[in-house]
Amino acid sequence: GPSLPTQRSCVPLLNPKDVIEQTVMLQVLFSHKRDFLLRRLQDMGITVEHPPQGTFYCWCDISNLPPPLNNCWGFFRELLKEKVIVTPGVFFDVNPGSRRKFNSYDSFIRISYGPSFKEVQRGLEGMQRV
Repeated sequence: GPSLPTQRSCVPLLNPKDVIEQTVMLQVLFSHKRDFLLRRLQDMGITVEHPPQGTFYCWCDISNLPPPLNNCWGFFRELLKEKVIVTPGVFFDVNPGSRRKFNSYDSFIRISYGPSFKEVQRGLEGMQRV
């Protein structure tokens, strides 16, 4: 197991007051980044049908953007030029090869707002330029 100094350094984290304080601080931080992200995406014409409520990932519909940006791979490739990475929606396809009658995720991307606010802002600025 962990060394005694490591174990002792974790004891304050078990204090309920500290745990609640840290939890609230994280919720405020992530709420701020989420709200900023959602506003910027809306300004860019990117649809978020279900805003995130318990994660730091945002599932975005890019189908209303002009080609090649309305396809997850086209969007991904254009963003690479800006040194910005999103996850193409096809990575979440539970129906590869269209074996079932589900919609394709070709026109979706997933964005993380887990990084620092500065990095989220930089990524969104790159998306805006594209």
